[in-house]
Amino acid sequence: MLFKKIIHSIIIFRLYIMESNYQVRRMSNAATAVQADSLPLAKVDPDGRSGWLYQKNSGDQKFNYYFYSGAHENMMMKRISSIYFVGSVDLWTDQQSELPFFVVYTKMKLDGTDAGSWYHSKHVYALHKDSQLVRPGEKCVFYALDMPHKPECVHGKRCMAFKTRIDDGEYDPDDEVLAVSLQSDSAAAQCAVYIENMGMEMDSFARRVGDSIIDMKLIGITMTPRITHEA
Repeated sequence: MLFKKIIHSIIIFRLYIMESNYQVRRMSNAATAVQADSLPLAKVDPDGRSGWLYQKNSGDQKFNYYFYSGAHENMMMKRISSIYFVGSVDLWTDQQSELPFFVVYTKMKLDGTDAGSWYHSKHVYALHKDSQLVRPGEKCVFYALDMPHKPECVHGKRCMAFKTRIDDGEYDPDDEVLAVSLQSDSAAAQCAVYIENMGMEMDSFARRVGDSIIDMKLIGITMTPRITHEA
């Protein structure tokens, strides 16, 4: 058993040394799908960081960044080993509503037990502000469940665990996952969150599907075409 865990860790670590396996550029069609009903849309970071910067303007604005759809898969809740994002909380006045959180939705059962109009249950993983040190602008690895096998957790960046789970509907580890997202609170008076990568790690959930990873790199900087002049 110990040998198997060591081999698993080596494989995961080697995967993360390589490039992200998903990449989404701001203002692309893929970015539209990821951001869904988010308002306002992500913008280029004025400090030159490469990822997406979300900054609330007013009212009940919030972001919903979806990075997994299980519509055509049969992965169960218990197969998710880690959910994470790499980035920072840029505006922080010690208010819980200023912190982002992960949400896992499960598939409807249509048996009278569904908690939502399009999902069976919803499970929020949040950071407990009084048990963690939040520094505005500090790039960290924020995660739920197990610590992800990301090199950032070893090389300098703090890893901050989202240990609070809030359930809307019954939590059943055998429920199939419909979608996973990173969100902000519409009730926040202000919110600014910077995100470079987000994703999750999954244990094998099918006979021909081994342990797998979604590591989505968000690119905020707009590429400008290179102009060349012929002699």
